[in-house]
Amino acid sequence: MSALDHIATASDATFSGRVMMIMFKVAQNVASEDPATPNHAERIDYASLVIRGEEKPQLVSAHVISSNATISAAIESDPAALGSNVPDGDIEFALASIWDARSLAFAAA
Repeated sequence: MSALDHIATASDATFSGRVMMIMFKVAQNVASEDPATPNHAERIDYASLVIRGEEKPQLVSAHVISSNATISAAIESDPAALGSNVPDGDIEFALASIWDARSLAFAAA
């Protein structure tokens, strides 16, 4: 693993833009979820923050990369691609996977 390759990808405007677009999709899914979902109130609050444009896509991109071995491996396999070889579905899965952690972190602040 090269942290420099991960930083370069997270900092790439195209990759972080993709993450931002998919963040909106996940936020909309959360806004429509069953109110009985664990941590629903925090998840909704975070979804609202994302929808208002108050989240930092580059920071979320770094979290997506660092938390998902499949995405990290894709970046490491072709660093020059700057994440263009990472399918949108993998980004969406990673975002859904970290949504509770990010929601709870914002709720604690």
